[in-house]
Amino acid sequence: MEQGGHRKSGRQIIAAAALGAALLAAPPAGAQTKEELAEARALFQEGVALSAANNCPAALARFQAVANVRRTPQVLFNIAECEARLGKLVSALGNYRIAAAAADGDPKARDVTANVGPRIEDLEQRIPRLAIRRGPGALTATILLDGSALGAAEMSADIPVDPGPHVVSARIGDREVVRETVTLDERDEKTVEVAITAPPEPPRAAAPPDTAPPEAPRPAARPSKVPGLVVLGAGIASGVVGGVFLGLRAGTLSDLDALCGGDRSCPPSARPTADRGRLYTGVAEVGIGLGVAGVAAGIALLVTSRGGGAAGVPRAAVVPHAPGADLAGLSVAGRF
Repeated sequence: MEQGGHRKSGRQIIAAAALGAALLAAPPAGAQTKEELAEARALFQEGVALSAANNCPAALARFQAVANVRRTPQVLFNIAECEARLGKLVSALGNYRIAAAAADGDPKARDVTANVGPRIEDLEQRIPRLAIRRGPGALTATILLDGSALGAAEMSADIPVDPGPHVVSARIGDREVVRETVTLDERDEKTVEVAITAPPEPPRAAAPPDTAPPEAPRPAARPSKVPGLVVLGAGIASGVVGGVFLGLRAGTLSDLDALCGGDRSCPPSARPTADRGRLYTGVAEVGIGLGVAGVAAGIALLVTSRGGGAAGVPRAAVVPHAPGADLAGLSVAGRF
C-alpha cells in the first residue's frame, strides 16, 4: 500500500510538471506585460517544486498567485490537485470541472483533458454528502451549515461537504435554538433533522407567607406653625403702627390745647390740627385693634399647631370672655 501511494504521488507530480511545461511554452497574452508573465512562470515553477516536496499549502498559494495573472487550464488543474491533497475535496472538484471546460477543444491543453476525467470521477465518489431536513418546530427557523444560511434548494438536496466536522444550527430571530456538530468521513452520507422543542416554562416561585406584622397607623401630619407665626408677626406690626399713631395723636392734642387756650373755642387756624388729630386717632384705633386681634389669632394658631390629645403633650385653647382676659376679651386656657 505504501509503495502504491508513492507511485500515485509520483504520477501526480509528473503530470503537474508536464502541464507546467505547457504553461511555460504558451505565447504571451496581450493583457499581461513581459515582467508579469516572467513572474508568473517563476511562481509556477516554485509551486511545482513545493508540490513535489509535499508542501501543498505553499504550492497552492503559488498556483493561486499565477491564476491572478493567467487563468489557464493547467493552472486550474494544479490548484485542484493541491486542494484535493489538502482535503478540500469540494473546491478541488469545482476547479477540476472548470479546468476540463477550459481545456475542451484547446490543442495546447490535451494533457489536462487526458488527466482531468479520472480525477473528477474519483472525487465524485469520495466526497461525503450531508442532507439537512426540517423537523418539528423548525418550519420558520433559519438553518445554517458552518455559519452560512441554507436556501430552499440546498434544504431539498444532499449537500457535498469536505470530510471532517460540520456545525448544523438553527436560529429564530437573534437566538440560536439548535446547535449540533456532525463529523463525516470520505464517502459518508448522513441526514440531520433539525427539530426545535419549546423550552419548558420555568416554575413559578411560590409567594412567601405573609408574616409581616400589620403596619401601624401613621400619625396625622401636624399643622404647620408658619401661618401662626405670620399672623402673630402681622398683629405685632399692626400694634406697633397703632402705638406710633397714638403717640402722634397725643402730640396733636397738646398742639390743640395751645391753640385753643384750654377751652372749646378754637380759631379757624386750628382746624388742620384738629383734622390731623382725628386722623391719627382713627389710624391708632384701627392699628391697635388689628394688632390685638392678630396677636391673639397668631398665639391660637401656634398653640393648636403643636397637636394635642396625646399623653404628656400640652393642650391649649382660646377662650372668649375668659376671666382675667387682657387682650380684647380673649384669654388662653391650657392644661399641662
